[in-house]
Amino acid sequence: MRSMFWSAFLSCIFVSFGWAWEPGAPETVGVVQDGAEKVMVIPLSDNNRYMVDQVQADFIVKALDRAEEENFDRVILKIDTYGGVVMSARDITERLLRLKVKSVAYVETKAISAGTFIAYACDEIVMGEHTTLGDAQMIMQTAEGIEEAPEKAVTVFRADWRKACEMKNRSFALARGFFEVGVEVLKVGSEQNFTFMTRDDYEFLKESERPAILKIVVREGELLTLFAKEAGELGIARVVKDFDAYLTAESIDAASVEQVDMDFKQEVLRFLGANPWIFMLLTLIGLNGIYMEIKMPGFGVPGLTAILCFTIVFGTRFILGTASGIELALFVVGIMMCVAEIFVVPGFGVTGILGIVFMFGALVFASLPDFGDVPIPIPQTDFQWQWMGSMVRFTAGSFVLSFVAFFVLVTAVFKSPLARPAVLSAEMTAEAGYVAEMVPDADTLKGLHGTVMGGLRPAGKVEFEDGRRVDVVSEGPFVEDGEQVKVLRIEGNRIIVRPVKVV
Repeated sequence: MRSMFWSAFLSCIFVSFGWAWEPGAPETVGVVQDGAEKVMVIPLSDNNRYMVDQVQADFIVKALDRAEEENFDRVILKIDTYGGVVMSARDITERLLRLKVKSVAYVETKAISAGTFIAYACDEIVMGEHTTLGDAQMIMQTAEGIEEAPEKAVTVFRADWRKACEMKNRSFALARGFFEVGVEVLKVGSEQNFTFMTRDDYEFLKESERPAILKIVVREGELLTLFAKEAGELGIARVVKDFDAYLTAESIDAASVEQVDMDFKQEVLRFLGANPWIFMLLTLIGLNGIYMEIKMPGFGVPGLTAILCFTIVFGTRFILGTASGIELALFVVGIMMCVAEIFVVPGFGVTGILGIVFMFGALVFASLPDFGDVPIPIPQTDFQWQWMGSMVRFTAGSFVLSFVAFFVLVTAVFKSPLARPAVLSAEMTAEAGYVAEMVPDADTLKGLHGTVMGGLRPAGKVEFEDGRRVDVVSEGPFVEDGEQVKVLRIEGNRIIVRPVKVV
């Protein structure tokens, strides 16, 4: 049984870690011809299921590193996204701003929220016809729904936008219209030579220094979202018919373009690690496996199921970079404390409660990114606290549902036809004639002395002075063979004795 346990455990480790630990080089499509401009195309897509997440960020950063190392002439990000996690988008933008290769953001369908943020970190923005760019307001999920992020979080986001605009020579005033609701943005100057200003900056100028207002691009209380034609008129993007038209205009041979895609391992990792509902389901099943394994003797299917589920949960988070050995150790210690509460320290007390808290905390912290240079991620901003709150709710839901599911399953098993031969179907009540056997002649035994036969551990036999041999139970320490004991009292069908030497 022990060899089966370790074989299963190591197999789970291999499946969840071995094949997916190193994402590897992105899969490539196309072969770059000798002498032609080397162009790398990297998709940044929701795939109709996801948003910008850490798996995608790691994939894109790795591809950008390769493009720089292998001296590509141009990198094109094909963007089709509604946005995603700000911190993952920041990883991409920071790498783009340091990239020594020309970068192009090609909006294939839409670049919303984090998609616009990433596009602004590229050297050039190109949009296909009928595409959309904008609405990059920083938001957060709360118990009341989706809300605007607080200023404490937005100020860092604003600084990132300012840095990208300065490095890529774009108007920060116009960029603010994408993510700040309270800003009014003006197009000023002349049609041949125009720029953008916020209303506050415009009003700050002396009246004689104020340029002509050509258009109110964004009104206060609105967010800027642009169709391709509008973005082209404002000078934000270059508009082309489609991607092939862009390649033709740039004299790029399609055969010289290398497209990189996520490999199968990264796709699976994205599905398992980036989906909170998968996390909730795996945690629920895993916890039920632990409960059943503790309640059942030996090691079997429930234990293997729990190992597999939590290997996937922690394994994917190790790869995503959100978990460390601290969370895993905390989780294991929590399980050991719960086991100790049941088998070593009877009753439900401090040990069991701490064990559950340790397991709960380990799962929450394993799902959170680093919020600073600390071993355990401690939120620094309101947005990060909201993120933690979301993971707490998902984890709490898993624990609650697992307890409910466990009791439902146990009840169902005991009531099933397969369990009837092993389960007593009727209660043994006094009304039904079930009465516990009483000790015969109990009154004649009280106060008698006897000799222990074979020892009391704590139950055993005693031979009394009148020759009777009776089953008794020792009150207190074990009693060795041959020692003298005295009957203290009779409790139902139990005769309680104590060694004479301690009376």
